[in-house]
Amino acid sequence: MAHQLLRDPDVVGGRVDLRGEPETQPSERLHNPQRLITISTYSESTLLGVRPDLRWIRCCAAPVLAGAILVGCAATSSGSAAATTAPHGATRASAHSSTVFGIDVDTSDADIGPTHVRKVLSMVKQAGATEVRFGGNWNSAEPLPGVYNFSAIDRLLSLTRADHLTLLFGLGHEPRWDATNGNPNAPPEDCNSPTAACTSVSDYVTALVRHAAPEGLHYIISRNEPEDFNKNWVGSDPNTFAHFQQVVYRAAHDADPSIKVLNGGTVALSPSLVALGKSLAPEAPYGQKAAAFASALYANPAYCDSLDVLDLHVGDHGPVYSPRIVDASEKAIEVCDGGRHVPVWVTEVGYPSIASLQRSPVYEKELVEDKYQGGQSGQANFLTDTFAALAKDHNVVGINWTFMIDPNTTPAPPPGATYDQLLGFGDGLATSSYTAKAAYTAFKNIAER
Repeated sequence: MAHQLLRDPDVVGGRVDLRGEPETQPSERLHNPQRLITISTYSESTLLGVRPDLRWIRCCAAPVLAGAILVGCAATSSGSAAATTAPHGATRASAHSSTVFGIDVDTSDADIGPTHVRKVLSMVKQAGATEVRFGGNWNSAEPLPGVYNFSAIDRLLSLTRADHLTLLFGLGHEPRWDATNGNPNAPPEDCNSPTAACTSVSDYVTALVRHAAPEGLHYIISRNEPEDFNKNWVGSDPNTFAHFQQVVYRAAHDADPSIKVLNGGTVALSPSLVALGKSLAPEAPYGQKAAAFASALYANPAYCDSLDVLDLHVGDHGPVYSPRIVDASEKAIEVCDGGRHVPVWVTEVGYPSIASLQRSPVYEKELVEDKYQGGQSGQANFLTDTFAALAKDHNVVGINWTFMIDPNTTPAPPPGATYDQLLGFGDGLATSSYTAKAAYTAFKNIAER
């Protein structure tokens, strides 16, 4: 589900050293972040396939991932719509001529860590990667109010430039000195109401963009999946997040008008999709509060008018329902924003290569076809078909797969595994020992078309 965030990297002795605390929560690492359903633990039956990860509201509630590496790949489509602004400010006509495809990398995983980032990036680059997405660590960048240390992003930008990769950068959660009740998962203390001054947010974004944009920073992501309000926006509300998004947007553009600001993956669901989600996974509790949070965001002009690219997480909904989620979100943002067309980047798509998980009753209902079972071949088919289906949307300019490397070190879920232990289990394009799977080849085939 949507997935996780990394720490900002420093290069030490020829290796990348990630300092600070992880920016994302375990639940964010699940490839189905936007699913509207929540469960706390997995029973033994779940290990045989039932993996309802917050399916429809947090379809892809993954974090602003550690590193999402994006690959350029032609994907023509047809259709008519007003011109939109594509990545890097290029104006797109009614139908874009290409879509970039990406891979998410979570360097907080023990099987990646500070010493293997270069190796992972090499695997991504061999797939034709041109861009990479990392989650930042605001805490290490501003350890004290107004005291900035941007050495981590300097080194990160140096690494990405050396590999000819463009960086998508997540702001991360605020430092503890600025956190409400000392909880960085809550809103910043001076940005915890729809009318708050948000000076700390504005000052940090301004300083970051002024410093890093000249070095090649083109994209920033505000905050991952705030609709997962128990982890990413604790104790607050959607109108306050809309104000936060607006503050980030205005500060970033005041610092550099060419910067592109993304939201954190929240999707809007139509009533029919909500009903469908409940019918597909009745055994999992419906996330009514998360759904209401998302709906309120997409009805607030402060939110809708404060993003250059609509970032969506569709998780493991597959080739039939993922495009419907994107379409519903596009329509909602257009209605909210007076008809303005905003380009879409689907930053989280994922599905396990573990046969037992693929036999989930939810997957059998939602994916229908047997070709998405069978282990690695099923994952490869899922990737190929879902990417192709999403790329048909003339407004989708980018699609990411989550993850590059499996977060799990065992090939099968352990007995009695909890929900958190199964987050992202088997979703990588390579195993924890860095052996490429069939889905890696499928991804490469798409990127090299």
